Amino acid sequence: MKIIRKEDTFTREWSGGTTTQLAICPPEADYADRDYVWRLSTAVVRDEESTFTPLPDYHRLLTLREGCLELRHDDGAWYTLPVGQIASFDGGGKTVSRGRVTDFNLMLRKGKAEGSLAVRSFEKAGTDIPFGEVFPGEDASGTDQLQGLFVSKGEIILQKKENEEIQLSAGDLILCTADDSERPEVLRVAEAGLLIGIRIVCDDAEG
Repeated sequence: MKIIRKEDTFTREWSGGTTTQLAICPPEADYADRDYVWRLSTAVVRDEESTFTPLPDYHRLLTLREGCLELRHDDGAWYTLPVGQIASFDGGGKTVSRGRVTDFNLMLRKGKAEGSLAVRSFEKAGTDIPFGEVFPGEDASGTDQLQGLFVSKGEIILQKKENEEIQLSAGDLILCTADDSERPEVLRVAEAGLLIGIRIVCDDAEG
């Protein structure tokens, strides 16, 4: 199990705002070199209209943390992406967006990785939820499946065996395999908010 705290991530400027890399596989990969199998990131879009960087070798999953976004792929029809929904599209196409938002991204190298996201909103503090219920594709299993939980808003407490607890706040990420002995058993909502569950399956899910 790996915990990535918000303060341990690196944020850089891009033409339309800022982007923060949360995790990348393999760990030594460089986003600029386009040599990664998958990448998790969050970005702030400041421009009213933006054109996505072409990533022809990757499939992209995008969801929002704040705001409302309009998207268009390859000069097709515009559609609206509100918080709670997920856009899935080819990174090699021409994608244009309208709206100032904070988003969450999963990039998957074609032919080497596949995955999914699930957005869960929790409005009542004190609620206990089995850890596995926040992940998409829970029917899959094995060491090749990486599961992640990103706290988009609010605060949660992960309860492990022998009453050990881990507190996660907005911007924190946890990654573990489906059969990880360190995997928490219960998630407790300490402060109402928004969680993003992540599932990635590839040849090398560690990282």
